Amino acid sequence: MEGLKNLIKGRVKIRNKHIHSEAHYWADVISSALHERKRFAMYLGIIKKIGIKNAQKIFAEVKQSAAKNPGKLFVWKAGKNNPPTKSPPLR
Repeated sequence: MEGLKNLIKGRVKIRNKHIHSEAHYWADVISSALHERKRFAMYLGIIKKIGIKNAQKIFAEVKQSAAKNPGKLFVWKAGKNNPPTKSPPLR
């Protein structure tokens, strides 16, 4: 019976208490999948800027590619997808 308890415990995933929104969830998923857990905040900022649907689309494209550095590819595609807005000239 003890072996059965260990099998059941192994399959239960512990929920992260720091995930508060869907954007946080996707930042966690993307940063984990791209092996850049320390850059969670960067991915969260990108997701908030481009939107969750666009981030999911870009993430799917990056997963299918055979890129040497998928993190850089994700950031590049996110920047290409959402060009910076032009700020008014300073006087």
